[in-house]
Amino acid sequence: MPKLEIKSQGQPTQVIEFKGKTVSLGRQAGNTVVLTDPVASRKHCVIEQKKGQFILRDLGSQNGTWIGENRIVEAMLEFGDTLRIGATFIRLLPDELDTAEADVLPSAVLVEEEEHEELPTASLDPTVVTTSLAVRAMVSGPLARQLNTLMQACVHVPVPSGAPQTVKDLRLLNRKSEAVKLGQQTKASEAFEALRQLMFAAFRTRTTDIHIEPKAEVYALRFRIDGIMQSVGEINSKMAIAILNVIKILCEIDIAKKNIVQEGSFAIELPTRRVDFRVNLTPTVHGQKLALRFLDAGSVPTQFENLGMELDAVSELYRICEQDAGMIILSGPTGSGKTTTMYTALQTINATTRNIVTIEDPVEYELPSTTQISIDPVHGVTFASVLASVLRQDPDVILVGEVRDQETARLAMQAATTGHLVLTTIHARDTIGTVFRLLDLGIEPFLVANAVTLCISQRLIRVLCPQCKRPYKPDAKTVRRMNLEGRSYGEMFESVGCKKCMGTGFRGRMALFEMLLFTPQVRDVILSGPTIGEIRKAAGEWMFSTLLDAGYKKVIEGVTTVQEVERVASMN
Repeated sequence: MPKLEIKSQGQPTQVIEFKGKTVSLGRQAGNTVVLTDPVASRKHCVIEQKKGQFILRDLGSQNGTWIGENRIVEAMLEFGDTLRIGATFIRLLPDELDTAEADVLPSAVLVEEEEHEELPTASLDPTVVTTSLAVRAMVSGPLARQLNTLMQACVHVPVPSGAPQTVKDLRLLNRKSEAVKLGQQTKASEAFEALRQLMFAAFRTRTTDIHIEPKAEVYALRFRIDGIMQSVGEINSKMAIAILNVIKILCEIDIAKKNIVQEGSFAIELPTRRVDFRVNLTPTVHGQKLALRFLDAGSVPTQFENLGMELDAVSELYRICEQDAGMIILSGPTGSGKTTTMYTALQTINATTRNIVTIEDPVEYELPSTTQISIDPVHGVTFASVLASVLRQDPDVILVGEVRDQETARLAMQAATTGHLVLTTIHARDTIGTVFRLLDLGIEPFLVANAVTLCISQRLIRVLCPQCKRPYKPDAKTVRRMNLEGRSYGEMFESVGCKKCMGTGFRGRMALFEMLLFTPQVRDVILSGPTIGEIRKAAGEWMFSTLLDAGYKKVIEGVTTVQEVERVASMN
């Protein structure tokens, strides 16, 4: 029969048998375990045994039930786990061990502790808590074991601002924004709970995309964290398919169809905000693959300063956004933050005095006092067709999600020259490449020169983890590549990896910007048949610097590494 070992200051150690299905703890007489600790509430917590599992539930106690540094509302316990109430420690023991043998349990259940990091084997100090125990303090249920490795990382990673504290903080909403009620314990409710656990782990690790990928026997689970895909575990096929079906139900798409591409959306309500999700299910050899994109409007800055721009660029952007006419074009690969920059620009514009219209594919974030239109090429609703219609809606500011063809580019530029401020994106490697891309689409040089006000190219780089970054002296080749010969510079840093950054050496991201302002000199060069060198020379009048220049500056400041900058910004 399982036992509970109870240690309290000034009291002899007690070992009681776990009789029945529920053990109650508290100061009030009548509890299974009557506590003398003054911090304990009269009815403090219960431990319930269900189907071989032990569930700890706090009963709304004033001072809390703790596992390590985590205050617990509900958690799954395993043998050897210790909970704390004030200065009293209660440990769950299996029936075949005596008290002396039980003293070694904390070290016996350690999971992947860092090398050379040792914990005392016979300590009940509340700060000495096993990784697996802290994991179960946050999440338990259908995916607890399958996500064990991921949740170990969650224990040590600093909690992002606005992230949920427990799984119960997540409230699932379907595509109509209706709350989903789980009801009684069934296979369906287990799948809903598994999805909540998955999303909880994603929020805690700053994930922007979740991929559930079918393999021959299992489903691989990968998160995109700080722009890099990371494998975080495997889910058995039965549970993975159940999770995919739950997502389909939330999106209100047919769960029976598995051989077609399916798309939809749903949302999660957190205590502080709502987060939307874009869903894509694509058939593969072994089944449907899920790609889930986070659309967190709360992460969109309201000021250019928060994007990491230089102050002179910030003032220039504010000035352009106040103009009645002009065109701002952003370039960069998918996932480089172009949409975030455009939305930040829109939020700096007074929507009460100006008519703002957006044309997107699809609408990612809802903006107040803004007319937002989603294109639908299948039914003939394209950027060009909508833009032609929008121009009759008396707009002041127009956001065109992407310039993909000559017609859209021409209409957007004509709008910019006829009294509208236009923001758009284009696929080009840098700002000067944007000019040549427009010319390649067949746009006349005079229209490019007259319509465009500013080109921006941007990339997202990972920021070094402040806990483990290590200084080093760069070699001569690196110094030469960064054009630092004969110049003074401080320490440079390299990535190492620790628990705080999940072993990657990086924590968080920031943007790099390259800006090309269309000065009279730049416009003259474009009209005369430009070359890259001529545009760059003309742009020098405005202190033109490349993405690499901006990145190397961050290296010198100790923000990131040379390798990270060259990974995202190298033009070779």
